[in-house]
Amino acid sequence: MIRSVPSRIELNDATRRSMSIAIRSSADIEGIAACGQVVAEALDAARRVCVPGCSTGEISSAVESVLAGRNAQPLFIGLASEDNPNAPAFPAAACISVDEEVIHGIPGDRRLRGGELVKIDCGARLDGWCADAAITVPVGETTSARLELLKATETVLETAVELIRPGRRWSDIARILQDLALDAGYGVLDDFTGHGIGRELHEFPAVPSHLTRGLNGRGDFTLRRGMVLAIEPILVLVGSVSGAAVRGDGTACGVPVEVAADGWTVRTVDAAVSAHFEHTVAVGRSGATILTTPGVDVTTDPIADPAIN
Repeated sequence: MIRSVPSRIELNDATRRSMSIAIRSSADIEGIAACGQVVAEALDAARRVCVPGCSTGEISSAVESVLAGRNAQPLFIGLASEDNPNAPAFPAAACISVDEEVIHGIPGDRRLRGGELVKIDCGARLDGWCADAAITVPVGETTSARLELLKATETVLETAVELIRPGRRWSDIARILQDLALDAGYGVLDDFTGHGIGRELHEFPAVPSHLTRGLNGRGDFTLRRGMVLAIEPILVLVGSVSGAAVRGDGTACGVPVEVAADGWTVRTVDAAVSAHFEHTVAVGRSGATILTTPGVDVTTDPIADPAIN
């Protein structure tokens, strides 16, 4: 689940600055990867039921069934909103968002129609370790523009993983990701971001997939071996209001969004369609390892030096 970061305090809040980024041992990474395998399995099960006529509630049930079968805790159930204290606790194991619904969609009776894009976001805890991932699935046949949006969003995520190296500043990566998205003509979200992850679903730091005012200030950080991050780009098709633009300071202007009456579902104000992909990733000696992909082997790159823990 993507973390909300209100722009008025984005990464410049003193409490956030005082927090340190956790460095995980190889054993820790193995635990997170084990949870990541369950999350990947749950998302694969959800993907298979995304056909015309399926309800969003049935998709979430597919996720919950896999998690239950693996004795993994669904982290989204009962989660409190970071933005709206009056919103009810999140009621489902997965966020299911369709078309103009960008993130945090509450599953229910809505039936999928051919051509729609469904975002499925799943977070779980297994043996004390958390993992978080998301996919976007086309329902049956869809338009070339929507397929290009999917590919562009996946490319941003893949590029982020490829660019990860110990010693690299996250702002340098975010700038490249922003250029990829905006040069292709897509919009981005301003007030929502990836995050650290480990013992808890949402940990420090915030990990945006584009330049933000926080990254231009004190929110930037240097990648270190043993960090674990949930990276989750969201791209939006240009609509009547949504678009790709940059402020004078180089940061991206987010597309306008609103929260639905349910207190959770974030959607574009002009019904512009979005795509969302996410992986939980560990920083290794010379690159990154995706922990939420099937069959990951974290022993090929000793992730962290136990001596630093």
